Amino acid sequence: MKAAITDGQGKVWVDDVPMPEANDYQCLCRMLACATCSGTDQKHIYNKLPWGQNYPGILGHESIGEVVSVGSKVKNYREGDLVLRPTCVYPGERLGGYTSLWGGFAEYGLCTDAAAMRKDDPDGQPNNYTRFQQVVPSDLPISAGDATMLITVKECASYVSSAGISLYSSLALLGSGSVSYSMCRFAKVFGAYPVIMVGRRDEPLNYAKERIGADFVVNVQRENLTERIQELTRGRGVDRLIDTTGDAVFMKECLPALSEKGKAAAYATYSSSDAIKNAIPDDKLTTGATGEDAAHQYLLDAVRLGLVNLSNFYSHNMPLDKIAEGFALLKSKDAFKIVFEIGE
Repeated sequence: MKAAITDGQGKVWVDDVPMPEANDYQCLCRMLACATCSGTDQKHIYNKLPWGQNYPGILGHESIGEVVSVGSKVKNYREGDLVLRPTCVYPGERLGGYTSLWGGFAEYGLCTDAAAMRKDDPDGQPNNYTRFQQVVPSDLPISAGDATMLITVKECASYVSSAGISLYSSLALLGSGSVSYSMCRFAKVFGAYPVIMVGRRDEPLNYAKERIGADFVVNVQRENLTERIQELTRGRGVDRLIDTTGDAVFMKECLPALSEKGKAAAYATYSSSDAIKNAIPDDKLTTGATGEDAAHQYLLDAVRLGLVNLSNFYSHNMPLDKIAEGFALLKSKDAFKIVFEIGE
């Protein structure tokens, strides 16, 4: 089968890899689509994550697949189920000499019935990745490409809520990519005002205001962030500042925009584990939790109720064999998130 591989030195390509082999607790899934996680995937490609990686590896973790065969001990998946995050190679494992960079950009993958495994062996330890492999109801009226967005928006909705964003909160989001768009949308759904998106380019900032729901945008290339936020909040500052850029120095420079009791939350992946600790005082930091699996039902309900339009959170659809071109578009910022279509 085909899968997308990177060498960690900037190259990404599609090549033949072995088919994954399912055990009795696993299902084989035909991949339908997999979306880029623009920050993390690009850090994989350039080996820029703060933890060690082994290469070459198979990329992708925002996948959706259809169950095509079911193991003999599987109880909680059925043939035809649409499942989030199937992988051709689980974290910590290898497939034909390739490591797992979460393994979603492939023609086939596996999902594992962790609940059935635990029932049969209470002391067993299924791969932690299995907790993300949740079923998307067949009656939810969304495309496979849109369904991949559930992964990001679940994570972002959880993070915004756990970071303390609720009715009447004010928020500044640093960064104007797909993660910020998701956080912006749910901050508005949760009742925050104002929600201010901060970036360096007009096009994505205007998109946030016109399509996502940002109340205000600030382009720091020509506006003083602190002065503008003080103006927009009538001198109070914002209750929360969330960084999605991965730039701890920029985040530190934005701290004066906080209110007296305001807190900053570091969502992004940074160059080292000490980057935030060295840049942001402890008394100005708060944390958020992604809680992707716990937010699953909430996001399904949000889609049904029309609170979120998943197609707003990606810019391009491309076939898997164009993956190198797709990541070039992301690097040049001519795309902000891409869904690679794998199967019909």
